[in-house]
Amino acid sequence: MTDQMLKDALAALAERAPDPADDLIERAVRTADRRRRTRTAAACAAALALAVAVPAAVTAVREPSAPSVLSSPGPGKGLPENTPEERALARACMRNGPPTGSMGEKRPDKGSASDFRVLTEMPVPGGRLVEVGSRRGYVLCVGNGRGNTEPPKLHTWPGKPGGGLFGFGAPLRVDGIMQVQALSDSNGLHAVVVGRAKPSVARVHVAWEGGREAEAAVRNGFFVTQTPAEMMPDRKATGPMSKGAMTGPTIRVASVTGYDAAGRSRYTWRPKVRTEQAGFAPEDCTDGLTRPRPTLCD
Repeated sequence: MTDQMLKDALAALAERAPDPADDLIERAVRTADRRRRTRTAAACAAALALAVAVPAAVTAVREPSAPSVLSSPGPGKGLPENTPEERALARACMRNGPPTGSMGEKRPDKGSASDFRVLTEMPVPGGRLVEVGSRRGYVLCVGNGRGNTEPPKLHTWPGKPGGGLFGFGAPLRVDGIMQVQALSDSNGLHAVVVGRAKPSVARVHVAWEGGREAEAAVRNGFFVTQTPAEMMPDRKATGPMSKGAMTGPTIRVASVTGYDAAGRSRYTWRPKVRTEQAGFAPEDCTDGLTRPRPTLCD
């Protein structure tokens, strides 16, 4: 199943409903995206069921149309300077256009491709996992300098905007826990953790449940890392089109630890609510549905 199929089905539901629940539709699309867009009509049916099962009394809050612009990423610093090659990589990640919104629509109000810089990156099979960003937010992609596997979806910087990008109290903070499509394998995924770190943090180590561990690429005060995953048969899929259904595995984060240059532990973040363990995107903070509220929102 493709994103477009899911969107078309949800749009059809909205047309039939007397009071279309746009925010619930956006939430269903985001949930399907984070769970790697199960590729059959079974996932579509599940999303439709979610949209009709939530009581009408629930009020969802839309993501602001113009995200807050945070101050520069460090004392006296703007966005990191990029080489011509890095600027080309950033443009490729942005697909040479503005970011997209939750439903995949282009959003020029969220900036243009020229606003984004490569913040940090690391090699993965077939290309590079790249975080590009502006003062409005960040975009993740897996690319090779010519194209990428993910639409340029902007995730606004979570946390309180008053202190700028690095105004949070701890030595580091996690900005996203999500899965992105691999470049080298149509069924391959990357379970990604992305965040920001203060100058006292020189190294970031991520541990997932089940014994997986990885070192993050830390650069310019930003970090990103991943562990490989793969789409697998969805044994719970039902319905006439459930044959061949595929879904993404649930890979839960156990801890994210920052170390200084001498190797001393500076800070360890651990999920405090279950909604943060397997996935977190800043959109969860404004959808009005994610419960309990992720602590990473603050």
